[in-house]
Amino acid sequence: MKKMRKMVSLALTAAMTAGLMTGMGALTASADSERTKITALLKGTESTEQFQTFDYLLKNFCDEKGLDYEIELVNDMQDYFTKLQMYINSDTLPDIFGCPNGTLSAACKDIDALVDVGAELERNGYADKLNGAIRDFLTDADDGNLYLFPQGLYCEYFMYRKDIFEDAGITDAPTTWEEFEEDCQKIADLGEIPVIVGGSDAWQLMRYLSFSPWRVTGSEFIQGYQAGTDSFSENEPAKYAVNLLSDLGTKGYFEPGFASVDFTSACNLFFGGTGAIFYTGSGQISLAEEMYDNGELGFFPVPDTEGMDNMATNVPIHAGFAEGFNKATYDDTMQEFFDYMCENFSDACYNQAHVFSPFNEDSLPEGLPQLYYDTQPMFEDAETAWTSWDDKLDSDVMTKIVDEQQKLAQGITTPDEFIETCDSFIK
Repeated sequence: MKKMRKMVSLALTAAMTAGLMTGMGALTASADSERTKITALLKGTESTEQFQTFDYLLKNFCDEKGLDYEIELVNDMQDYFTKLQMYINSDTLPDIFGCPNGTLSAACKDIDALVDVGAELERNGYADKLNGAIRDFLTDADDGNLYLFPQGLYCEYFMYRKDIFEDAGITDAPTTWEEFEEDCQKIADLGEIPVIVGGSDAWQLMRYLSFSPWRVTGSEFIQGYQAGTDSFSENEPAKYAVNLLSDLGTKGYFEPGFASVDFTSACNLFFGGTGAIFYTGSGQISLAEEMYDNGELGFFPVPDTEGMDNMATNVPIHAGFAEGFNKATYDDTMQEFFDYMCENFSDACYNQAHVFSPFNEDSLPEGLPQLYYDTQPMFEDAETAWTSWDDKLDSDVMTKIVDEQQKLAQGITTPDEFIETCDSFIK
């Protein structure tokens, strides 16, 4: 059937707003009308995972049902958020739309625009198959319901070069941050770069700043910090993380010029043979596959913070850019598509998007890169999701902390100065 796709570079104009309010009604069938098309709004391009998954599912379903479908793509993140907000404001959301769990999903809830995905999964028998950490990641903070469907299962971990570890006399991967730093020094003594990091991308340095609070407090620290009831100065794992990031940057454990290296360049450095350790994950399996199969790479989870009570989950897990279903247009056809999607989602994840499925399987499909089989035991029984600071913090506070973490890692400010400054943001 006919399929339309368009790339949008968004400009906020009165004409577009008027068009949205009148146009989407023609594209999206209501629950009471004869449906001819399924519409979707997704973040990314035709090469990104969310599109590859839903283009595959919608094409097959619509071909079978004699329907058309349209996927509207917006690549730029801010443009996407603006476009989605405009659809929310005019109550003209498409049938399916990418939506992170946070302020935008809350705005959708405010206009009663979200299907209760949790109830639908209970109805069709897929609720018990959903990975526990993925459910935790998408659970609504206000009412505990599940309104969003996961894009996939994404896990993060450290990869390391086995030859450099062997040359440095490191026989086992580090299990604590103290061991991690000791190993970094041994590697530096060889003249090798201990850790590759994409320091110009905010999330890369922020991972090191948030690992310890996450392992010890889960989401509690960042929620308390944002609410003004907790602070870096009063929270021991948060204070520990500040000193950790300072050490890694100022002791020369990151590559020279790390603050100007983006994540893509960092990937190219590490998988091109530079550096001993790199924080990466399932999204880069294709880059790691050959070196791993050749026995050149190993992996390990996020280390424990020594002397503190760490939770069992030590692999950050998230659901990617989740999807919402428009309650106003969720008719029999859309419910039928939802069931078809669940039945075929694992196939689309592994064979189209090349990511882990959010549904626990008795066994992974055959023919995947070996890293899938070897890393899955780290997280298949996980119940606690990753808590990403960049979608929990107020945007202004987030921007300020990003500036301060750059200065901390480069030794421009001390840990004490960082703590005092960052605590002032929420007072």
